[in-house]
Amino acid sequence: MSVEPSPLRIAIRFPSYAAAPWRERCLASLAAARHVEISCLAATTPLEQIDLILDLSSRPIDPNQLRQTRHLGYWTFLYGAVPERIEPGLQEFVAGGRAAYARLVRVDTPDMCTVLREGAVKRVAHSVKATRTRLLEAIVDWPARVLLENPAPTAPSIRYTRHRFVSRLVLYLGFPFAWVRNVLTRLAQEGTREHWAVGVIPKPVQQVCQSFDPASIRWLPAPTDGFLADPFGLPLPDGTLVILAEALSWRDGRGRIVALESKPDGAVTTPRDVFDITGHASYPQLIQHDGATYCIPETSAQRRVQLYRADPFPNRWVADTVLLEDFAGADATVHCHAGRWWLFVGNHADQDEAKLFIFHAADLRGPWLPHAANPVKCDLRSSRPAGPLFYLGAVLCRPAQDCSVTYGGAVVINQIDKLTPHEFAEKPLKHLRPAPQGPYPDGLHTLSAAGNVTLVDGKRHTWSGAALARRLGLLRP
Repeated sequence: MSVEPSPLRIAIRFPSYAAAPWRERCLASLAAARHVEISCLAATTPLEQIDLILDLSSRPIDPNQLRQTRHLGYWTFLYGAVPERIEPGLQEFVAGGRAAYARLVRVDTPDMCTVLREGAVKRVAHSVKATRTRLLEAIVDWPARVLLENPAPTAPSIRYTRHRFVSRLVLYLGFPFAWVRNVLTRLAQEGTREHWAVGVIPKPVQQVCQSFDPASIRWLPAPTDGFLADPFGLPLPDGTLVILAEALSWRDGRGRIVALESKPDGAVTTPRDVFDITGHASYPQLIQHDGATYCIPETSAQRRVQLYRADPFPNRWVADTVLLEDFAGADATVHCHAGRWWLFVGNHADQDEAKLFIFHAADLRGPWLPHAANPVKCDLRSSRPAGPLFYLGAVLCRPAQDCSVTYGGAVVINQIDKLTPHEFAEKPLKHLRPAPQGPYPDGLHTLSAAGNVTLVDGKRHTWSGAALARRLGLLRP
């Protein structure tokens, strides 16, 4: 006869700014993760009967509660680029940062804590309330996820700040100035034109990761009326490198998939359209499987992830299989690992720069099943795919975009430590950043292995009054 395990006794305190539906979701996730008994955290709570204090508010910590020894300790949220007990999104709104940060921590001393889970979302420029809502939505089930996964024994320790009344008052007094600055900054961004170009590095991706030198990039000619980005390549037996990329025209803002060849003598052919897709298309990942060549271009406006087959490569592509239906996939990237296919993707309908979703299947054509922990992470610094997965020795690596400063600002190489239908864990291994004094100093958001060479793309910002006028509806496309 089996004995039901004793419930985990949790004393919880919610923040005043959290709406009732959020509180209910948090409690439901805890109940789904473990057999729990929930009580409200108060000054009179009998701590000797509590296994975990879960203080989700930003109120001062009671030293007496912190000194009590419990099974799992005292957990709380810290917010901001500089971790502190403060309202979510407040620090970034006043500072003007693009990313809004959250950390679930175990408080060890009045000044030190252990990070249990962390991430970041894109700040909403004009509203600290909207930023707070976005952050809270992302972290509502973090305590439950950590209970399921168990805190890592080597989790990092950090020092955190406790705001006093005067310093917090200074923050609030800066609100009017911050709001005006953030709105003007956002308006200026609407008039910024992105110039992307494709670059070739004459080294395999493993060597690039070990010693990345932006000066070694050979930049291919960029179109005068738009840009090239999201390169994927396939080397041919004669030494020609076929590159598929997104070509975008500033006249209509629509991306198309084009093919070009880089010849052994360095000559580059003119890009030509190779896909018959009416809407916007980008990120044409190439896959070779069972003697055929496939491609998964991003077509998020169609709300599906579609597999195409070359017939023949690279000039004609036919629709093969819909991998995901009713899912606005962003930068879908597939990889076969440990006898199973894995699909890493963002969702244009749900914070595509910050959240990562995984699907898995026994065959490339599916059926594809969602990962049990979707979205598996929410971090503006290292979630959105940035190219095909590859191995460094026996380590599986996943390139991702760092969008914390600007969209596609840098590439992060993540080391995947766990990848099963129910578990996923990865950690940053290396950052690849553009050369500040190079021709494309403002972004790097693709790292694509192509045989003995590696493809990247780079970004340069310029100001365009015409672009701003089009964004404001003053000019027709």
